[in-house]
Amino acid sequence: MAIYNGTHHVIQFKSGEIWDFYAKQNVGISYRRLDKNGIWEKPSVLVSNTQEDFSVKIDNMDHLHLICCSVNGELLYFLYNGMNWNKQTLSRCDPVRYTIRYPMVILIKNKIHILFARGAAFSTGYWSLYHYYWDDIVWHSKEITRLTAGYRLSPFYADLSEKYIHLVYRGLATHQYEIFYCRYHLEHGIWSTPENVTRGTADCNMPFLLIRDDLLHLTWVTLSKTNLIVKYKNKSVRGLGRVEWSHPLQLNSEGSNASFPRLIWVEGKLWCIWYQSDNLIGCSSEKGENWSSPINIAGFEKTSFHNIHYSSNQIREKQLLQVQWILGNVEESLSIPVAGSLMNLPEYRPAPPTAGLETNSSVESERNRETIKESVTETAGEITGEQIGIECIKKTVTSPEKVKEEFSRRRTAYDGSPSLETMLFTEFDRQEEFHYSVITKLEEQSKLDDSASKDIRQALALVKQNNEMLQVLKKDVEQIKQDIQQLKSKGWFQRLFNKEF
Repeated sequence: MAIYNGTHHVIQFKSGEIWDFYAKQNVGISYRRLDKNGIWEKPSVLVSNTQEDFSVKIDNMDHLHLICCSVNGELLYFLYNGMNWNKQTLSRCDPVRYTIRYPMVILIKNKIHILFARGAAFSTGYWSLYHYYWDDIVWHSKEITRLTAGYRLSPFYADLSEKYIHLVYRGLATHQYEIFYCRYHLEHGIWSTPENVTRGTADCNMPFLLIRDDLLHLTWVTLSKTNLIVKYKNKSVRGLGRVEWSHPLQLNSEGSNASFPRLIWVEGKLWCIWYQSDNLIGCSSEKGENWSSPINIAGFEKTSFHNIHYSSNQIREKQLLQVQWILGNVEESLSIPVAGSLMNLPEYRPAPPTAGLETNSSVESERNRETIKESVTETAGEITGEQIGIECIKKTVTSPEKVKEEFSRRRTAYDGSPSLETMLFTEFDRQEEFHYSVITKLEEQSKLDDSASKDIRQALALVKQNNEMLQVLKKDVEQIKQDIQQLKSKGWFQRLFNKEF
């Protein structure tokens, strides 16, 4: 068992209806609904020809906001107002030269902020983080920072406090990868200078943050000998001036290999949950102090996991839970560790198997002959000022009265994906390759510096020699002046000139 590639964005409306959005390579972004029996209905393609990175959030009016990037290099924004999907292109870039990764939607008081990373299509390890935001009139864009992330960019994460957007990411600091932190002041519109949070002696990766009770909680993974360990620290988000981080703590047991740590808040307790040996392991704390010993999360042993982003409009859940990203299962139904029992999820009631092998064969044969049908209409439209305030192209996607599509009960989306160990070893191999490249460049620069130093030493020797010659010349000139003064005092020049005249 392993963690599947890709992400699932699960949305729960005020009505309790649950939608799951996910992306497939060469297909696009699809969504499906969870029925009253806790079983996923047949999926429908929402947007085709997109990259696999995207983000979906729900606002207080039950409207959905989706950001993604097309294969043509367009950064696309979609708004679902409860009936129709409205589309706008925010920017364009040449997909041959540039690539966009990890677009993220952040909703703040009915205003929209979008974060994403842009780098060269042929990865050179150099990336820029960008921030787009809507000020009720026009879209604005600014570069947050530039970073070196190696062959593969690690996902970055953000959370909100009263006055700030807080952001953590992984980047190269001198000779190793560290975790950096910066924040955006919502009133002043300024990003702070990124701060190196970890400052360790080994490479760090997989940062994650959660803000609760005016504390910013941060976890990450670092390499210790041959093991991956989960570390944690926190800081206040309300302190005036510079606030120091707490001392880092190791959360997993010695000798264990942990990865993908996630923070959630459930009924007054802060939980850190991570992947370890095909299981989900977790420990809890109150406000980041006195962490419990790690335990196996019941019901999630030796199974497969997906990276799930959960966004809900359920009032009870907002009071009891704070969940952003979590490892869980979305194959047949929706399973969330620790917090799942407090969510308004339908009880999973799988359909009984069809009796008889011949009946099964007949059903499968019938499905194989069915085709997918879809009705799409396009009209010109405009999003109102309350929604966004921008002109756009409105795409209305409606389901036909009878939708027939090929659908077989198999693992969705990601069969054949590499195991966690393979992914991690690949990542570290590529990091090593990048480090080797950096070291090679540094050695070349060192040789150039040595050559320049040699030239400088030679130049200094010549300057010293010329200075000595100049001092000798000054002494000779002074001696000549003294001789002339002496001859002049004896009247020698006067007698010489009188004889000539």
